[in-house]
Amino acid sequence: MILARYLLAQFIPPFLFGLSLFSGVLLLDKIFDLIDLLINKGVPLALSAKIFTLFLPTVLSLSVPMSVLLACLLTFGRLSEDNEILALRSSGLSFRQILWPPLLFAALVTVALVPFNTQLAPRAMGQFRSIHHQIVKMDPLQIEPKQFVSLRNIRLYAGEVIREKKLLKNVWLYRLFPDYSERVYAPTGKWDSDDRQLNLTLINGQIERFPRNPADDFLHIAYKTYGVTVPLMTAPDARSRNWREHTSVELRREWRQRTLLQSPTGEIRSEYHLRYAIAFAPLALALVGVPLGMTLERGGRGVGFSAAVGVLFVYYLLLVMGMNLAEKEKIPPLAALWMANGVATVAGLILFRRRLST
Repeated sequence: MILARYLLAQFIPPFLFGLSLFSGVLLLDKIFDLIDLLINKGVPLALSAKIFTLFLPTVLSLSVPMSVLLACLLTFGRLSEDNEILALRSSGLSFRQILWPPLLFAALVTVALVPFNTQLAPRAMGQFRSIHHQIVKMDPLQIEPKQFVSLRNIRLYAGEVIREKKLLKNVWLYRLFPDYSERVYAPTGKWDSDDRQLNLTLINGQIERFPRNPADDFLHIAYKTYGVTVPLMTAPDARSRNWREHTSVELRREWRQRTLLQSPTGEIRSEYHLRYAIAFAPLALALVGVPLGMTLERGGRGVGFSAAVGVLFVYYLLLVMGMNLAEKEKIPPLAALWMANGVATVAGLILFRRRLST
């Protein structure tokens, strides 16, 4: 037990480091979205924090297996570099006695990820998309400063957007028609919108009309007030649920119904098996990381981190390939989605055998 506590004490810090690192990288895009919700969309801080928290389980499903691999590489790379593995072997301990604590940790993480991936993460994703849908319905038109907004035959550009007053400055409006096109400019403008239409009022500007036929007259008009009404795509009250929002029980039920109706089931089955495959990933990657870490006994954290990136690249490349093949029903989903775990497990057993034979 003393050895187990020591190995886990060496294993846990790099695992937590990898968890924070990989989760932060995967959440980087959402962090910018959160800042945008706070500053530009006027969403309350508590609601923004809730949205961020609800997206976190989806990220943890991916970052936890990565962290287990990194911890295995760094821990056993350092132990081998400091000759601690050799010292433990010299004291009469077998590799099985030395290696079981991190492998048991990876197995326990795998067991915990099964209900996490199949129940908690889908429900959190469902709440996340529901709240996001409500925010979009409150403000279906996303006008950003210094960015073009495309609405039907209109391209709208504003140099400055004051959302509190719904005021636009340095407004350019381009309208395309079958026989001519218009370029409208206004130093200021106001807008009002709901989920049905946009009402735009431009003040003290100019209109330039360009005919398709060069022989027709060019038109230039100065105006005090110019109004434009554009119908918007109505946001549906009842949004469609993504397969990632369904629990595995719901996926299984839909899978059976579609099978009875002889409808395609590739997407459902691939999503179903993907959750279990990712849950098994910590153990599969640990089987690779432990012997590989003992092999890479020189170079410290830099080599260990580089090896982790390489292994993860191959693993998730196989996982994405399997997902695409399963969705298109070119390969049975069970085989396609477990291909990455199978390759990792076989590679790990080969590395273990070579290490044990030395």
